[in-house]
Amino acid sequence: MPYFINPIEEDQCVFLTYAGKMPPLEVVAARYEASGLLAAKHWNQIVVDVTASRSVEALELLDLVRGLTADLPRRSRVTLAMRPEQAKYTNLVEEIARNAGVLLALFFDAEEALSWVKGATSQKRTQRRPSDKPL
Repeated sequence: MPYFINPIEEDQCVFLTYAGKMPPLEVVAARYEASGLLAAKHWNQIVVDVTASRSVEALELLDLVRGLTADLPRRSRVTLAMRPEQAKYTNLVEEIARNAGVLLALFFDAEEALSWVKGATSQKRTQRRPSDKPL
């Protein structure tokens, strides 16, 4: 299987990793599966790692982000880890997410992306008043 979906309970986040060569149909299937898991758990954060994928090129990357932002509820947080050679597409990727009302953070390392999510999650927890209900 060229993709892996890992729900991270303590961060209320889904980690979606694409690896190897993936046909477009599998990219879509993985996206739907990850979005469904987010909806079922009532979470709004997803880390998408395409650094190990050989098949996610310019148009595919833009389609992936378009599809993710269309499937996710507004105010969702997408953290995308991509290869450095894809850096020239960051402006387009950010614009797609912004137009969909999705908060997007871009990284060139999957560990940094996950650390960013962990930091954002712990910051959100400390900002809550004790009487606030968990998100």
